Amino acid sequence: MLKTRKEMLIIGLMLLLVIALIGVSYAAFRFTGVGQRENTITTGSITMSYTESSNTISLNGALPTTDETGKKRLNPGEYFDFTVSSKISGDVNINYEITAKDVTDSGARKIDGSNIKLYLTRLTSDGTEEQVMSPETYNEETNANNFTGRPAGEMSLYTSSMSSSESNTYRLRMYVDEDYNPQGDGGGL
Repeated sequence: MLKTRKEMLIIGLMLLLVIALIGVSYAAFRFTGVGQRENTITTGSITMSYTESSNTISLNGALPTTDETGKKRLNPGEYFDFTVSSKISGDVNINYEITAKDVTDSGARKIDGSNIKLYLTRLTSDGTEEQVMSPETYNEETNANNFTGRPAGEMSLYTSSMSSSESNTYRLRMYVDEDYNPQGDGGGL
């Protein structure tokens, strides 16, 4: 009887040792599997710049014109050139949006935006123009664009992104729509 009691005690201790070993292994596995660590995101360096030339658009004394004529205007005051450029190192992407905002004085004589057309092109390295936005009448967006950061109350002209160092020069033209007739005389200006 003493011998069976010793055997039972040894078996019990062995069983307890096996259970303890499994329990400690599970706890160690569980600790390393669920542990927390700091996540680090490295983007490199990003520089984005906007440069405008000294030219301006002026609609003072402008007469209504067709899209065909408005798209070709190159006299001083009829177009506006600007450059969007980036210097990027690393694997990143910059989203941007070109917008227009009516900032006319409330006291100034103002033409309703639905009578103003905007036309946007990109200038290529050889000086030719590529259309990026067909002629559209001025129309402010009611919602903001969180993707690019554009606030509500501006007209979206063009949305794009840059993933490498590059430079894009754009040309904006603005003109009075051919259907604008403030005299109400059916177009007999």
